[in-house]
Amino acid sequence: MQVPVRHWSCVVLLCAFAMSGCSLFSKKTGNEPMELVDFEQTIDLDKVWKRGIGEGQNKGFSSLTPALDDDKIYAVDYEGLVVAVNNKTGKKLWSRKVNKEQLGLWGWIKSFFVAGDPNRQIVGGIAAENGLLLVATYAGEVMALSKDNGDELWRKQLPGEIVSAPRTNGSVVATQTVNGKLFALDAKTGEQLWFYDNPPPVLTLRGTPSPIVTDTAIYAGFSNGRMMAFNPTNGLILWEQRIASPKGRSELERMVDIHASPLIRDGVIYVGTYQGRISALARGTGSPMWGQDGSTSENLALSTDKLFVSQTDGKLVAYSATTGEKLWSNEKMLRRSLNGPQVFGDYVAVVDFKGYMHVVNQSDGEFVARVRVDRKGARAPMLTDGETLYVFTNRGKLIAYRAKAGK
Repeated sequence: MQVPVRHWSCVVLLCAFAMSGCSLFSKKTGNEPMELVDFEQTIDLDKVWKRGIGEGQNKGFSSLTPALDDDKIYAVDYEGLVVAVNNKTGKKLWSRKVNKEQLGLWGWIKSFFVAGDPNRQIVGGIAAENGLLLVATYAGEVMALSKDNGDELWRKQLPGEIVSAPRTNGSVVATQTVNGKLFALDAKTGEQLWFYDNPPPVLTLRGTPSPIVTDTAIYAGFSNGRMMAFNPTNGLILWEQRIASPKGRSELERMVDIHASPLIRDGVIYVGTYQGRISALARGTGSPMWGQDGSTSENLALSTDKLFVSQTDGKLVAYSATTGEKLWSNEKMLRRSLNGPQVFGDYVAVVDFKGYMHVVNQSDGEFVARVRVDRKGARAPMLTDGETLYVFTNRGKLIAYRAKAGK
């Protein structure tokens, strides 16, 4: 059984509501999302451009992460429309529909129902690496496209749902399925090279991280709280490290999924677990360098010397990237279901479930700006080129922001 973490708090609240028999005007329980606080806005968020990307995110647990590569951003909607845009102007360069066309009268009739067929939907976004665009369907079909025009290079059917973007080093494509398998495919042909099976626990979050794929190793996190490194060529295990151990009596209490995609920089891998730990590991051996108790299901963000984490309770926390020391914690967005943080300029941004983007100082976590990007929210991790922040909203708007000094 798998639980979409973004909706778990909603399920709990609805159950409590039904059991109590209370009215819409009942007293607050303390589990409601925290009300937004007023503050003096010290910067302006300049909307540089906005571009529509098909139908955007579907309802549910999809997290259609765009990809930034050189001067282009690639995005995909849940129906399989891939769009390439210029990251400076937002101008559309090309678009392709990656779902197979339905042919004949029967195909024409079926086309009315394609959007509602979850097996044909894109759930995990897109990756742009080493000359390839990579997307995968919920039904386990992996596709490689040309970055130049979106032409299909190959597609491969795998046995399991894929809900995160595949990754590649140019020679090997790696992808994870929700049934605990890691597959390695030939980047030129899509042929399967090897796979590793790590059966998931009874209860997990609905999702998997994207692996890190380098020339020397594939780094993958699993729903049992383990981080592993594999030889890209033959799948031999290079090292294995438990990030978090299950605790508690119930299956819910024992969930320690590595749901967020790990980060790698300067020989260090940063990884977070749900109901477990935020940790830094040595890339070569997997040895822990530091660890802090914490819980996250969202991607992490790095600045020069800080690691930023959106905790599952709504805290935005900054750690020292080298020592793990907690530097500050912003607790003014509790229970607002934050997406993963992103760094741009001197600031860090997160988006809550109501679509408000909150911007804080890297140095102390204090608010400097707020803007509503989409009333339906923005589940997908944001992108940055250092100074510009790119947000892909649930309704399919790809928006570029820059910070400038307030008047």
